[in-house]
Amino acid sequence: MPRVNLSISEDLYKQLQKDADKRNITVNNLILDMIEDKYNPSIRYDYTLALNNMISESKKTQGEYTLSDLPTFKNVEQILIENHVSESPASVRARLGKMYNEAVKKGSIKGIERAVVNRNGVEELKFLCRAAVYYNKLNKPRKEGKE
Repeated sequence: MPRVNLSISEDLYKQLQKDADKRNITVNNLILDMIEDKYNPSIRYDYTLALNNMISESKKTQGEYTLSDLPTFKNVEQILIENHVSESPASVRARLGKMYNEAVKKGSIKGIERAVVNRNGVEELKFLCRAAVYYNKLNKPRKEGKE
């Protein structure tokens, strides 16, 4: 995939950052969305909508989960086929994963954090089959026998 390097003023970047923060996306994704809206108005995958759906779904999860546990992420291929979007499922999932992880890192998703594991006294980020593991602190699983 080709890359574009862009140099902009600090003031313009701050405006873009403010708008991106409102949408829970990065400045890079905001700019890409604007460019795609202008130059590729055909049917395309709506990453911002998908990210917001994933955020809603993750708030309903209990305990630890990976992105594959979220219906929006899991059903990407089906959505692409139904809407005749030409992007590959792998590239869509990669971009969604980066967007979601960035939102978690920035603290944009209240109560959701990366799960950690303690190895030899050192806390490390937890992975399951190379997939990042997240943790919903606000919606803990119920213990058996308790309501």
